[in-house]
Amino acid sequence: MKNSITALAAVIIWFLTACGDGDRIPKEYIDKQKMTAILVDMSVADAYGNDITQDNMRVPDSIRQEKVKVLYKQVLDLHKVDAKTFMTSYTYYENHPDRMKEVFEMVQADLTARKAKLGEPGSESAPLMHRLKIIFPYAEKAIAIPTNTDTVRPFVKRQP
Repeated sequence: MKNSITALAAVIIWFLTACGDGDRIPKEYIDKQKMTAILVDMSVADAYGNDITQDNMRVPDSIRQEKVKVLYKQVLDLHKVDAKTFMTSYTYYENHPDRMKEVFEMVQADLTARKAKLGEPGSESAPLMHRLKIIFPYAEKAIAIPTNTDTVRPFVKRQP
């Protein structure tokens, strides 16, 4: 009888301690917000990597993948995270699908908000370079006027 009470108490204590850390992520892993920011930047880097061209010709996938790896490294450096920490954290999230789902939902929401902020490529509220890219895919390379200078100022007379 005494052993069964001790065993029951041990089981109850085990259940109480096991359920206490439901949403907490161990300190050795990257938290949800930082992981979300890293994955958002990696998604943007990957999209940029898909548009890499050289002399108006598509770059082979092997070269593109190497350039994207460099961009990923820059993203990790930007967030002050090394590749090993990122990979162990990513593996942790893969092993906890509910947390991974939350992170990817936050990534999706962030990317959707960024896309909405840009607007539709053809709308007048979209940035000029975004609209021109539809008509001229290489517009940023073709525009000769620097965006940070005023073209009217040299023609306006200064008042004494």
